[in-house]
Amino acid sequence: MEKQELKDSYYKNPLTLAYLGDSVFTLMVREYLVKQYNFKPSMLNKKANSVVCAKAQAQFMEKIRPNLTEDETDVVMRARNTHLNSKAKNSTLHEYSLATQFEALVGYWFLNDEDKKLKDMFINIVMENL
Repeated sequence: MEKQELKDSYYKNPLTLAYLGDSVFTLMVREYLVKQYNFKPSMLNKKANSVVCAKAQAQFMEKIRPNLTEDETDVVMRARNTHLNSKAKNSTLHEYSLATQFEALVGYWFLNDEDKKLKDMFINIVMENL
């Protein structure tokens, strides 16, 4: 099987993709919460933090992994192999690595206008945790 033409976003540094993916994912969560609930910002933030954290994102990555395309798997593997200079204070290094992979994938999908994949991931995996 011939590999499809790779887009420029495929070649981005995986930590750059994770940087973007973190923002995109956080915005998706906050948008959902604001549309669903009429809570004070402190309560919205508490709910958002339950899924915008390394531990939850690591779990999401494990659920998503079996359904990734070859190119998506390559992006995730490159993110896995990056040298992380820090880790979240409430997670293990393994969870932090998985969370970075998740964020890189979200950034990759966003740059490739994969809105359906982002939405499906959010509906099928994230919403059940909010």
